[in-house]
Amino acid sequence: DGFVYAQPLYLAAVSIPGQGTRNVVFIATEHNSVYAFDADRKEGDSEKPLWHVNFNDSAKGETSVPVMDLGLTPELPELGITGTPVIDPETETLYVVARFKVAGPGRPTYTKRLYALDIRTGANRPGSPVEIQASTQGSGIGSVNGRIDFDFLYQFQRPGLLLLNGVVYIGFS
Repeated sequence: DGFVYAQPLYLAAVSIPGQGTRNVVFIATEHNSVYAFDADRKEGDSEKPLWHVNFNDSAKGETSVPVMDLGLTPELPELGITGTPVIDPETETLYVVARFKVAGPGRPTYTKRLYALDIRTGANRPGSPVEIQASTQGSGIGSVNGRIDFDFLYQFQRPGLLLLNGVVYIGFS
């Protein structure tokens, strides 16, 4: 349901409720979807994913970001999940960053969220998602009263996520 720029991830021996223990491949798309597939699927087996989640919420006016909003050519029609997620096998959690355009009265807004998903079901873990926010002191473009806020439209999250000592690190450019 979208281009795949993030690396697929593999995890062995995942206990999927009602489906047994499976070796799983996780795939994230630019349409803000995450899929879990049986890595050992054989020809003739069901092609349906073990589970699938999509973070876009049309009822709230939230979609992946059309590249036209950035003034880019539509070789890639939308930006959603670009950076490779990371799996914490200890807590059975997959962390992923999704990007959104939020339509509303007036100008649209843009945001990014960090999701923590149960690798067995795709359900959000408690406290998930978390809105990504940042600002710093500065006087450059976009500065207001000596502060520059993170620009959700133009800051790209391309590098893969890093999980180190229980902390998820996210790189932006």
